[in-house]
Amino acid sequence: MSRQQESQRTRLAEKLREVDKQLRTEMLARGFDPSQDDNVALTAPLAKLYTERENLRAELESLSEIETSEENQENAMGELERIVDQLRRAFEGEAWHGPAVTEILEGITAQQAAARPSGAVHSIWEIVLHIAAWESAGARRLRGDRAQLPTEEDWPVVTISSEEAWQQTMKALKQGNEELRTAISRLDESRLDQPILEDMSSAYRTLHGIVQHDLYHAGQIAILKKMVSEDSKV
Repeated sequence: MSRQQESQRTRLAEKLREVDKQLRTEMLARGFDPSQDDNVALTAPLAKLYTERENLRAELESLSEIETSEENQENAMGELERIVDQLRRAFEGEAWHGPAVTEILEGITAQQAAARPSGAVHSIWEIVLHIAAWESAGARRLRGDRAQLPTEEDWPVVTISSEEAWQQTMKALKQGNEELRTAISRLDESRLDQPILEDMSSAYRTLHGIVQHDLYHAGQIAILKKMVSEDSKV
């Protein structure tokens, strides 16, 4: 269940309890038995509350059906689909832990991305390039390239820090993630437990490692984002 669905369910359930309580109170005040609300002719105000309650019940039931369908779909996923789904959640949203990579990056300016607060080893921009480098390495390894990244590829240096350059970096990050997910979806599932390349970790461990890598650095970005936002207020 997504956070949005959970919030919607909570809101509907609370509203249903309020309307049901109000209907029962109003029926008792008018001499009606609340347990017979389906079998008596209600006055217009009571009928309005009754209709509202039934509509809320129908919305909750519909939401439950959607959630059940999504759960069934997830249960029917193959392992590759699960990995792609986890990578998408870590990168785009609906991750279990909280904000995903692109959610945390939302609203960050080029100036903030390039800033390096006191004590920080890397800037947000450098971390984004690092995430992109290892997602690209994952896709390359699936294609047979060992992708042993030298320092300049592992942690690229930001040479141009304009807003246009930052938007290009973000665009490349998203494109790289899509390319990796496509590469994973094309993998033969029988290869998951085999080394992704000779003398390397299994494909399964490598791909889950990339998901974990994204989330690890998303946490760093979240901290840096808070630091540069506070610095800008000074």
